[in-house]
Amino acid sequence: MSNIFENMLKNYDDSHKPRTSNAKKYDLKNYFSTYLPKGVNSATKQIRILPPKEGSDLPWTIKHGHKVQVDGAWKTFACLKHENDEPCPFCEAREVLLSSGDSDDRETAKKYTPRKMYVLKVIDRDNESDGVKFWRFNHDYRKTGTMDALMGAIRNAKHDITDSESGRDIIINIARDMNDRPVINSINCDLNVTKLSEDQGLATDWLSDNRTWRDVYSVRDYDYLTIVVKGETPVYSKDKGKFVSKESLEIAHANEKPKEDFDSELTMGNFSKKPVDVVNTSSTINTNSVEDDDLPF
Repeated sequence: MSNIFENMLKNYDDSHKPRTSNAKKYDLKNYFSTYLPKGVNSATKQIRILPPKEGSDLPWTIKHGHKVQVDGAWKTFACLKHENDEPCPFCEAREVLLSSGDSDDRETAKKYTPRKMYVLKVIDRDNESDGVKFWRFNHDYRKTGTMDALMGAIRNAKHDITDSESGRDIIINIARDMNDRPVINSINCDLNVTKLSEDQGLATDWLSDNRTWRDVYSVRDYDYLTIVVKGETPVYSKDKGKFVSKESLEIAHANEKPKEDFDSELTMGNFSKKPVDVVNTSSTINTNSVEDDDLPF
């Protein structure tokens, strides 16, 4: 049987397979969060911070992102300018507003400012079977944030708590504040010096996990972020093979039954960037978000 014949058969079979968005979906096992479910008022979590990867001096990675409500849910998007050295719709909107000279525009521009964040790779002691998890939280310029509390615990320990043979676990106490939001009350080092795991094979598996935050938090493309900055909701159109604005489609199909087949915006995916015009910057982005929801969405 010739290769040409085999290729023809394969191509024909492939042409009838269901089309997908080539997207990766969130697996909650990849994320550590200080979020509290509804009805839970407090919790204590114990984690182990993994040591830096080879060639690095720090166990955390710094990234920049934009936090905004999309379809009623808070989401964090990687800043294309900082992370990929590419045009970013959020940053472009900010520059347009700042250049107007209007005081209200300058205030609105703050909502488009990229936020500095930290990402740590950790082991959740209550869910060790989940393997390595990623913990993302915001930088706090007031020095009252998660990293500040964590560094206080590290200073008190007076040694490298990430060492796989002689490190320490971290104890995180979480409770709801007066606004019913879950916040971190304290972070402390466990009193005991312990190995990462008594199971050397398991410890080796954890330490050899070479994933970075880019493997679990998608970097959205320019077109996708443009939809978000306009205050609209991206949905994946299987017919068009790209993300489109749900609101625009609803207007277009107001008088007819929609024929599109969409995937939820929560489906992750990376698509090639296609430059578009600077978007309308008049849409409102509320920045009064829950600082510690820490979910990937």
